[in-house]
Amino acid sequence: MVKIKSAPFIRSKTDTKSIMLDVIIALIPVSIMAVVKFGYRSLILILTGIISSVLFEYLYQRLSKKEVTISDLSACVTGLLVGLSYSITTPIYVIILGSFIAIVLVKQIPGGLGHNPFNPAVFSRVFNKIIFTPLITNWVSPLPDMTSSATPLSYIGNGQNFIPQAAYPLSDLFFGNIGGNIGETVKWAIILGFIYLCFKRIISPLVPLATLSGLFFTMLLFGKSDYYYALYHVLSGTAMFAAVFMVTDYTSGPAHHKARVYYALGIGILTGVIRYVFNLPGGMGVAILIMNMLSPIFDLSFNPVVFGYKR
Repeated sequence: MVKIKSAPFIRSKTDTKSIMLDVIIALIPVSIMAVVKFGYRSLILILTGIISSVLFEYLYQRLSKKEVTISDLSACVTGLLVGLSYSITTPIYVIILGSFIAIVLVKQIPGGLGHNPFNPAVFSRVFNKIIFTPLITNWVSPLPDMTSSATPLSYIGNGQNFIPQAAYPLSDLFFGNIGGNIGETVKWAIILGFIYLCFKRIISPLVPLATLSGLFFTMLLFGKSDYYYALYHVLSGTAMFAAVFMVTDYTSGPAHHKARVYYALGIGILTGVIRYVFNLPGGMGVAILIMNMLSPIFDLSFNPVVFGYKR
């Protein structure tokens, strides 16, 4: 007797839960260094982001009579990214609002995991920055000082094409001896997460590298071929953190592997343009959201054409 079965015929042990668990593991060094650099309140922000995100997803799915999917850990990852995306002085209610926006408005209302057109953590961060600046941008230096301080982008992110003498040295940017969002300051911890995700084949190394390359060469152009200036931009702000943990988001980016590389390159280039041309010190979050909207175009451009048909 012939047994007839439907697709998929090739199955993998990798599922949503295992992928999200690997992302959480990759974020452990970043989370630990956030607590080391900025104290126990970093842990409070992180736990607030995780707990509120999971709770919002659970309540929404129960109230809307949908299947509860908090066990897939996707809400946990979103909450962790939300908690790491703010400064240590951010009020708790801003983190909770960020989780609500990310989970309910961006993820669940469009249809749940796999249907969100925007990266939830990035969208909520950009929204809160518009509403709560300068409340969430009161930067402080790491322990033991914890005094008000400027971020590296405050020296170079306002249309300048040179590095002033008062700016931090590159070593401070790499080791996190600077003010900023708690998850973005320690670059070597981000690199550890990047290596782990590549080793586990959760992300392609080409995507983060394309993002940072786009930013580097754009700032090299604006900086009159000053490599130090271009590298300073790569190590400043949330560029590395977002390139590894947000640009690589499966849902809000293109599905085709070649399209993802060009998409990531576009994010890096657009970030540089926003920082320099529009005199905005940030830019990465806005660049990601713009490219999220354009990701279907990238897929249409790279999807293979069926033999005998025209594109």
